[in-house]
Amino acid sequence: MQYEQDTIARILRECVDGDATDVHFKVPGRPRMRIHGTLVDTQFPPLTPRDTLRVAQALLGFAHTELPLATIQEHELSFGVKGMGRFRAHMYRQRGTLSIVVHRMVLRPPTLASLGCEPSLGAAVWDRPGLCIVLGESMRMATLAALIDHYNTHSKGFLVSLEHPLEFLHADKKALVAQREVGQDTDTFEDGLTWALTSDVDALVSADLPGAASAELALRAAEAGQRVVVGLVGCPPQEAIAWFTRLFEKDRRAEVHARLRKVLRLLIFERKGEVKVAPGERLFQSAKAS
Repeated sequence: MQYEQDTIARILRECVDGDATDVHFKVPGRPRMRIHGTLVDTQFPPLTPRDTLRVAQALLGFAHTELPLATIQEHELSFGVKGMGRFRAHMYRQRGTLSIVVHRMVLRPPTLASLGCEPSLGAAVWDRPGLCIVLGESMRMATLAALIDHYNTHSKGFLVSLEHPLEFLHADKKALVAQREVGQDTDTFEDGLTWALTSDVDALVSADLPGAASAELALRAAEAGQRVVVGLVGCPPQEAIAWFTRLFEKDRRAEVHARLRKVLRLLIFERKGEVKVAPGERLFQSAKAS
């Protein structure tokens, strides 16, 4: 058996039917699937370096893209397969050989209730303009997805979400939801935010603010009366204000601190596996421009 595109389609079908979350292609073993947290061997043949190249080529075919596989060290891409849903592939090299992890994306986003959040959190985030910041590593993307789902369920506006990578998929309900994957649908968070601010947007979500340019655009959107929710990666809750201001040059931090104070409404963070919320005004009682 050769690892051509129809074989990869069979493996992905087994992934979906078996409720696996991921498929690993790594020489010299068989493809393995993660089912209920455990990696399980499939019955497909052991992989050779040539096989993993063929797997990568098949995945590129699903994504309708071309890449110089011989020079790739790490690469990420997403693709859809009719009747199965969407997947995300991580290609990487180990010992000079190409290896791949394919992640099956969740078609139903979590709800705030499923995350154990207070029922009032969704309304608190979306009821008026301003900036809300979501922190955390393991639950940040799930919390953002649940907030998007709440808006999608209860509002009739246009929400744009910038993500890298896409973790959950949102079908339109009451709202229109545009999910834009950075690196595929837009080049950078900055480009996606710039586009969103001129596109009749009612609500804006950015899963990350990687630098001053994206932070400035998010801040400007909140100041202009938008409902803005952003994620900060790797930021401890007690340092959220300083973390945001330190995205900017030192001579701008006092100005940014003052602007942030006017628009920051909520800090949403993870503590001991639970989602917690702190009002923006409380954060500024002890925070100073740095």
